[in-house]
Amino acid sequence: MPEVRRLLAGHRTVGNWSLAQICDHLRRSFVGSMEGFDLRNHRVKRFFLRRKMLDVALTKGIPPNWTVDRRLTPPSRLDLAEAVEGLDEVIERYQTHSGGLHPHPLFGKLSREVWTRVHCVHCAHHLSFVREVPG
Repeated sequence: MPEVRRLLAGHRTVGNWSLAQICDHLRRSFVGSMEGFDLRNHRVKRFFLRRKMLDVALTKGIPPNWTVDRRLTPPSRLDLAEAVEGLDEVIERYQTHSGGLHPHPLFGKLSREVWTRVHCVHCAHHLSFVREVPG
């Protein structure tokens, strides 16, 4: 969140999404880890390739255009302040969440430690498309 808040002073995106959309997408991903995802897609990949895909994501980053669930795609128009607040709230909720975590759509069942690493890599991936613009 410190990086997101720093970017609020002035930024531009170089990808397809605005900062508000990125924050909303990341929020949806955190919620999915706590409340569950639709696991009907990617069954074959999850069964045969989950460890290889997880290793690639954690060591080399997330490949471009790699989407695990289209429902995580944010709407085109979002209020930036609301999206940032929503992400901040869900990260706090994740940090204090004492229940179990749900399987990842591609990687399957993960420990909390690995889920946290996945979230960090995922956040870094999307925030890498946001550039600070000095004010």
